[in-house]
Amino acid sequence: MTTPRWLNEEEQQLWRKVLAFVRKMERTLDETLLENHELTSSEYAVLVSLSEANGQEMRLRDLCHDLDWDRSRTSHQITRMDKKGLVAKVKCAGDARGVIVEITPEGERRLKDAVPAHVETVRNLIFEPMEKGQMEVLDAYFSAVLSSQACIDEDSKADEDC
Repeated sequence: MTTPRWLNEEEQQLWRKVLAFVRKMERTLDETLLENHELTSSEYAVLVSLSEANGQEMRLRDLCHDLDWDRSRTSHQITRMDKKGLVAKVKCAGDARGVIVEITPEGERRLKDAVPAHVETVRNLIFEPMEKGQMEVLDAYFSAVLSSQACIDEDSKADEDC
């Protein structure tokens, strides 16, 4: 067993700020969507992915990949959204196991209603406090973190059913 490489005081403080930031961001976005549009952030994410897809539909496995969710989470989320009339599940022609998820007119309407407030919340929470040059630094940093995560993900076993 290897000895953990403990965080020093400065790293610990930054790590705790990162955690607090993520919680604040998620809470603020969730509150805006729920209070004003009766959408969860997960529902919003699904609707955005579908609205941007060709024909406003995607295979379930492609939606899993697009959202970076596992098959079980995506499937449960789609089932709940189907019951609310936000999406519809359709059998995939030529592939009995495949499922196509499509946005419904109600889902499209709710998304269009929610987008302006969501964008304004993102602008106020993320971009307004930024100083000149910070966006470029954060973009480079997040890109580096995400690319290192991609290498880790490739080494792990993928969910073939998704």
